[in-house]
Formats: sequence, C-alpha cells, structure tokens
Amino acid sequence: MNKKIAYGTLLVGAIVLVLFAHKIRTAANLLTETLLFSGQRTAMIINRLDAQEQTASKQEQIASKQEQAAGRQEQAVGRQEQAASRQEQAVGRQEQAAGRLEQTASRQEQIASKQEQTAGKQGEAANRLEQTASQLEETAKRLRADLGVAIDRQKRGRPAPDLQGNSIRVSLLKSEDGPMTPVSMTKISAREFLIANYRDVYLFDQDQRTAVPLEIDLELPVWNPTAVFYSAFYDRIFIANYAGGDIIVAQLEHTATGARLRVTERIADIGIKGAEGVAISRGGRFMGVADYDGNVVSMFERVDDKWVPRWKRDLLASHGITIIGEEVFASGQGSIVKLSIETGQELARIANIGTESIQFATCINEDESSGDLIGSDPMAGVVFTMTKGLQLKDIYGANGPTFANLSAPFCAYRDKDAAYVLSTYQDRIVAIGNAATTSFEFGLPRWKYIADQSRFRYPFVASHGSVRFDAPSYQMFDKTVRAAYGALAASDGTLLMMPGRGDLFGGEWPFYATGIASDPNWLVIVSNSSPNAILYNRKTGALGGVTIGEWDCWAQASEILCPSRRYSIGELSAAGGMLDQEEEAKMAGGWVGSAIPLLKYWAEWTPARPAKANH
Repeated sequence: MNKKIAYGTLLVGAIVLVLFAHKIRTAANLLTETLLFSGQRTAMIINRLDAQEQTASKQEQIASKQEQAAGRQEQAVGRQEQAASRQEQAVGRQEQAAGRLEQTASRQEQIASKQEQTAGKQGEAANRLEQTASQLEETAKRLRADLGVAIDRQKRGRPAPDLQGNSIRVSLLKSEDGPMTPVSMTKISAREFLIANYRDVYLFDQDQRTAVPLEIDLELPVWNPTAVFYSAFYDRIFIANYAGGDIIVAQLEHTATGARLRVTERIADIGIKGAEGVAISRGGRFMGVADYDGNVVSMFERVDDKWVPRWKRDLLASHGITIIGEEVFASGQGSIVKLSIETGQELARIANIGTESIQFATCINEDESSGDLIGSDPMAGVVFTMTKGLQLKDIYGANGPTFANLSAPFCAYRDKDAAYVLSTYQDRIVAIGNAATTSFEFGLPRWKYIADQSRFRYPFVASHGSVRFDAPSYQMFDKTVRAAYGALAASDGTLLMMPGRGDLFGGEWPFYATGIASDPNWLVIVSNSSPNAILYNRKTGALGGVTIGEWDCWAQASEILCPSRRYSIGELSAAGGMLDQEEEAKMAGGWVGSAIPLLKYWAEWTPARPAKANH
C-alpha cells in the first residue's frame, strides 16, 4: 500500500518534472528568441549609437568652428565698439567746433552789420570825395598843358629840346614790307651804327648818309632781329633774335661789295623764350637778356667759352636791359628794376616816371655822358633820363603829328656827342647835341607841307595812362569813347581793342597810338602804326575800313594829317569798304576782363540791324 503510494508519488513527481521540463524548454525557446531579438535590437541600437557618435563628433567640430568664428566676431565687435567710441568723441569735438563756429558767425554778423553801417557812411564820404576829385581834375587839366614845360625849365634850366632839328635824308632802298621802323641801335665806330627793326639789321653810316641791310652768312630757322648790342671786349655784335628764341653772335665783315654779318655763335637751348633785349658787361663775364615772352630778366655767365645760366627774375613784358658795373637795370610793362649782377637781388623798383605811370618802357641804356640812365616809353611817347638810384632827372617828348613830336620812340641812347632817339613810326633818328638837333630821316621827305610844326607840339603829360585825357569824346555804338593806346576807352570803363595783325582786311600792322576825326556822318579812327583806318557811319552804325597807304597819321578835328598831306573824311569814306556784321560775328575773340576787340563788339551789337552805308 505504502509502495503504491510511493510509486504514485514518484509518478506524479515524474509527470510534474516532465511538465516542468517542457515548460523549461518552452521558456528556453522563448528566452532564446528573446535573446536573439534583443541582440538584433542591441546591434541596431549600437549602430544608431555609432551614427549618433559620428554626428555628435561632426557637431562638435562645427561647434568648435562656430566658437572660433564667434571669438573673431567678438573681437570685431570690440574693434567696432572702439571705433564707435572714437567716432562719438569726434562727433563731440565737431559739435564743440560747430558751437564755436556758430558763435563766430554770430560775431561776424554783428561785424557785418557794423561794416554795412560804416560802408553807408563811406559811400556818402566817397560821393563827396568824388565831387572834390572832379573839381581837382578840372583844375589839373588846366595845369597839365604847361606842366611839361615847367618841369623842363625847373630841372634843365631851359625848354625841352628841339625834336624837329635840321633834316638830313638818309638813302635807303624802299622795302615792300613798309617803313624801316627802327627799334634798336648800337654804335660800332665813331660814325657807324647798326640798327635792327625785327626784319633786318642795317649798317647806318652817319657821314655817308646811307643805311644798308646786311646779309647774314648763315641760314637760320628764324631771323627776327629786335635788339643789337656791340661788345668791344668780344668785338662782336650780340643780336636778340626774338621769334627765334635765341641770341645770335656775329662779326661785322667789310667786303669789296659792302659788308655782311658773319655768325660766330648761336646761343640757343638755354631757356630763352623770346628775347627783346641783350647786354654784355664791359669785362665780358656777364650777359643779360630781357626775355619778353618769358616775362623774366635772365643773367648768364661766361665759363669755359660757354654761356651758363646764373639767375632769373620776374619782370612783366621784359624788354630793355643794361649793365653798369655791378648792377643790372631792366625795363618792361609798368616798371623799371635795379638788380645785383651777382645774385639777382632786387635793389630798387619804380612804377612811375616822375608823376606819370610807366606804361611800357621798352628801352633802358647807360647814359655814357653821365654814367646814369636814359630810356624811353613808346606808349607815352617820352624819353627820360634818371640816376642809377632811379630818380628822374629829365623827361621830354610826346606822341603826335609832325616832327615837333615823336612817334612811338622805341629806344634812346646817349654818348659824349649826342642823345639819339629812335622815333620808330616817323622813320627817323633824332640826334640831340649840345649845340643843335639833327633829324636823320629814312625814306621819303615828310611833313614838308606844314610850315610851322611847333604849333602841333604836345606836352609829355598828354595822356593819363593809355588814354589821351584831352582828346574829344564821341558816341560810337552804344558807348561814349575816347582815343587811347591800342584801344578806344569807353566812359563805362570798357576798352574796345583795336584790330590786331590781319584783323582788318588782312592788314599786317597793328593799331597803337590812335586818334578819332569826325564829321556829321562819319568817324575815322587812325593810328600811327598802321596804313589803314577804321570807318564808322554815325547814322547807320555800319563799320568798315580804308587803306591810306601811309604810316604816322593823326586825327585832327575833321582831318587826318599824314606825312605827305592832309586827307579829308569825305575822301577816305568814299574809298572805303564796309564790313559784314554776320561774318565778323563768326570770328574768334571775346571779352577779356573789361576789354573786347572792337570788331567783335560791333558784330555782336544788338540794336536794330544797321542799314548799309551810302558813300
């Protein structure tokens, strides 16, 4: 019984074990499946973790770069903040400056207000002064006519020198280029001179009474001789070749058939633009050049047989030059200067000759009779002498008709025998000696039809600046005009400039000293330096020109006085030709300051178109 129970218990236990083992296998299978699945999941997770690690690594690299960039940005921001701080400081300073400017402006406004009040008072005073000046000018006009003679008698103890003198005709071949017009002269022997006139160099024999143009043995690019200077030290003639931009050195050679210039040196490429004057020191060391185009005085020194530049000094329209010892004297437009020959230091300068302004002193030379200076101003028509301290000693002459006056005296010299005046457009040399005056006249006889030439003599103060103060005024175009040098001076301050070379029917001679003759229908404008005249019809406004064919002509009331005879206005207007206003309007030129070419002003004149003139 007990065994059965035991066997039954064992059997039940075995069954239970079998069942339990089955469950264990099932559970093992499940565990295996679970582990397999877990391994797969784990692998997947590991793969994902690896990918995430790589991504994280990349993100760390990116973050590192971003941190570096952020660091740089922070540095940039720091610099910007510093710059902004400096800008704020600058703005602060600008605001302070603006505040000071506002205060200054306020003070200036107060000052301006006071100045306006003062200007009003000055204007009233100026009006009173102008009235007084007008009265004084009228008084001066009455006195000026005799002032020249008074100065002459006070300074010289006698009247001004005789300019007419004893007439001596010099034989000269007639030139197709016009009159001789001497502008420079140098003495080469007791009775022989060389004369330049921009075209040729002439040998003037005072005893033989001949003037012969000299040939030059060298063909030069340009031959435009304007000044001649004989150096005894070198026994050479130094020639300022103006348009050539050089200095020509030549020796005078006498031949069986006459004489000629043999060129021994050409001084070029040393900075000379357009020389109008040249001088050599007595010992030959220095050469002074008046460079007109360069507006300078230039000094050169002779070193090893070459001319070496030493110094330059400014001088407007530099034209005349002379050397006396250790000093250089030069002249030009509006001034005469005294310079040190060694350094070029300015020692003295003047703008007046006596009481009158220097207009254009084309010439200055040593007065060999006194060791002082002699020169001329062709615009004023005067000859002057002065000390080496530039103090006036004497002055005489004026531009005007007949040989009682001069006509643009371009130069003057004086030796122990006489003073020589080159009266350029009279074509003569006036030799004023102690006992008598001799007039060496080139070409045809002149002014023989006027018996008493002395009644036409003008005082040297005939002009105020470039304007003839006692010349009559006329209505022309829409202006009131008076004769002036190279222009018509209008009462409103405008200068109507006379025609230049080639402007009036192709004429090659410019208008310098002008004059106006009139009748009820016409104004005729003539000049000492041109063979042409300008015609203006007072009733129609037409403008034209006529060729007289003579130089040194002067307006005298209703006539024109020329060297050979008188011309009437009717005669000249009948022979004239009128200009076309529209054609003249196309020509170049226009206002320069207060000046305008007369032809251009007429062409642009705007009143009703004038009718053609009837002769």
